[in-house]
Amino acid sequence: MISEIILISILSILIAILILIATKKSPDITNRNFEIKGYKLLILTAVIEITAQFLFKRFPSSSLLRYLSLSWLIYFAIFYVAAINIKKSYMMLFFIGTLLNFIAIASNGFKMPVFVSDVLGDVEAKRLYLQTGQDLIHSLLTDKTKFKFLCDIITIPSPYPFSKTISVGDVFLLAGVFAFWQDLLEGKKSRKIVK
Repeated sequence: MISEIILISILSILIAILILIATKKSPDITNRNFEIKGYKLLILTAVIEITAQFLFKRFPSSSLLRYLSLSWLIYFAIFYVAAINIKKSYMMLFFIGTLLNFIAIASNGFKMPVFVSDVLGDVEAKRLYLQTGQDLIHSLLTDKTKFKFLCDIITIPSPYPFSKTISVGDVFLLAGVFAFWQDLLEGKKSRKIVK
């Protein structure tokens, strides 16, 4: 998901620049509103998640597994930061995406079930990898999977450079990343949700 966030961020920045050029507006750097309460908690949770995945891949049979398998707890930090910033439109998208992913994860043994499409390369190896529990945060989608429509079922094939499967929640999260960059780069005060 990190690669998608980077790609969406780059695309968002390019689109904002093109809009500024097309409308012949000059960017007003002084009018940027980048106030996200609790953003340090988001950075900390990202570091924890990346570290947990790295360590799990290096030491899968270690006693660390007991603690690393609790990596889903970072969702509570994301919920908290999104909730205290909920008036920002992009944070509402983050909240919805996080909620949808958490429902799928919590309902399925605290791992996100993944549909392995035949359009992805090396299908059998990916299925075996997920079936054997070698992935810290993912499992194989089966007939027993709950809330299948919220799981990683949307396949993004080639020519996309990072062929993979994402969830509806991931789509909301990526839309939130896009909305964040658009708000920031267009110099808008963060749009608030109309009640």
